[in-house]
Amino acid sequence: AQYGTGTMPAREAIRWLVTEGALIFSDSRKIIVPELSHDRFHEILFARKNLETEVSRQAFDNIGATDIEALERIDEQINDAIAQGDLVSYMRGNYQFHFHIYRLSQSQVLLPLIEILWLQYGPSMRYICTRWGASSIADDYHREVTQALRRGDLASFCEAIAADIEQGMLLLE
Repeated sequence: AQYGTGTMPAREAIRWLVTEGALIFSDSRKIIVPELSHDRFHEILFARKNLETEVSRQAFDNIGATDIEALERIDEQINDAIAQGDLVSYMRGNYQFHFHIYRLSQSQVLLPLIEILWLQYGPSMRYICTRWGASSIADDYHREVTQALRRGDLASFCEAIAADIEQGMLLLE
């Protein structure tokens, strides 16, 4: 009530998260984050690599110099967050980096699917980051992404996106 919301918006948000697979109702009427089983992990990894690489490919021709500069600034902020051990800023920056690219695809179908996948694996990624700290997430492929964009190299760009997804997700395995 302090923020001008009642119980209904919160309930609707929880129902939506349950529908999207980010939360589940347990037998004891508690709401919990679903366990990321080995099979579920590999399905999400497969889907993310394929969908996000395809959306990146679709975005490639729409990415201009100002977008590349924005991605480089976001990557600097991510690196600062890692150096400071600020996992919240790291995760926010990583999301901003990827979705800056993905939104430029203007995909009406794939983008919502990718958002659902991020919802489903996000809590597990946060757990890993909290447990192992910034050193576990320091080696991303964002620089390779921006360098490939500067060269106009679509194949290297898509490879760097796929490698970044795999590197980040394999921390969960």
